[in-house]
Amino acid sequence: MIDLNNIDEIKKLDPQDTLGSTEKMAEQMEAAWEQVQHVEVPVDYKEVSNIVFCGMGASIYGALVFKALAGENNRYPTEYVSDYHLPKFVGGNSLVVLTSYSGTTEEVLSCAHEAKEMGAKMLILTKGGPLAEFAKVNNVPSYIFDGALNPAGVPRLGNGYTIIGLLGLLSKAGIYEVTSEQIQEAIGVLKKRREEIKNWALKDAEKYLGKVPIIIAAEHLSGNAQILRNQFNETSKAFSSFFLVPDLNHHLMEGLQFPHPTNLQFILIMSHNYSDKIRKRMGLTADVIRKNNHVVHDITSEGSTKYVDFITILAYGCYLTLYLGLLYEQNPAINPWVDWFKEQLAS
Repeated sequence: MIDLNNIDEIKKLDPQDTLGSTEKMAEQMEAAWEQVQHVEVPVDYKEVSNIVFCGMGASIYGALVFKALAGENNRYPTEYVSDYHLPKFVGGNSLVVLTSYSGTTEEVLSCAHEAKEMGAKMLILTKGGPLAEFAKVNNVPSYIFDGALNPAGVPRLGNGYTIIGLLGLLSKAGIYEVTSEQIQEAIGVLKKRREEIKNWALKDAEKYLGKVPIIIAAEHLSGNAQILRNQFNETSKAFSSFFLVPDLNHHLMEGLQFPHPTNLQFILIMSHNYSDKIRKRMGLTADVIRKNNHVVHDITSEGSTKYVDFITILAYGCYLTLYLGLLYEQNPAINPWVDWFKEQLAS
């Protein structure tokens, strides 16, 4: 088994420097927040009646985080589209947010052209490619980043650009209220705790070797649950799933009885910033899982704010899934089956 403390061994499996990109997430966030402040967004964007986020895979992460952080304070009906077509309700009073790290994602480009035809307002986040060209030709307010702080060049390792960039754009548009102080405080905590979080994940990774991680979260960390599921899939090359409280309390608990035994490992993402009712539900959920003879791992954020929570848990998940992928002796940067599928689709 690989020695995760041996950098030379890691480099053999990680020639693209996935570890380097992971360690630069805080710097990506700093750069994205500063850069997006220079994007001009028309004042009438805050008058839209609904928002549609378009993105595939890691490019939808920012939308997931926004919806989770906004929670009950979200003033806008919100839809995610990870497909080729926009819903028919999209029109002149809609805001369509298009995110593609590469700028070449065909589903997002299809939605961009439909949004133009439907007369919707648009925001774009991308590193370049046809989507950046579309933004320039159509004068769409955009955050086009260089990706310099993502040496691996892997889209899902550019979270700092896409997630914080999106929060910044939505703030500039008057859609979402978040201050520079809130974002900078959270980034500062990540920078201060980076080695601690890294070592925490390093210690935990072996727990999930040969296991199926099942993630449970709630409220402002709901987006983190789906992101972590995706990271187990793509980075670790491992099957995973996620559920959200309180919804799972109405169905999943009865499904814990069979089959038995299993190799499920439940990850409960806990936070002191959850509401009282959700904290009670999370504790009781853990009790039910244990009473059904499954293993539960509590991952508790000690964040003082929901922004600190989401950023530190995001960083922990990036390190955890990277180290698990390395334990499986996989190159964490590549996605051979996704690439094969795209090649077959194009042929």
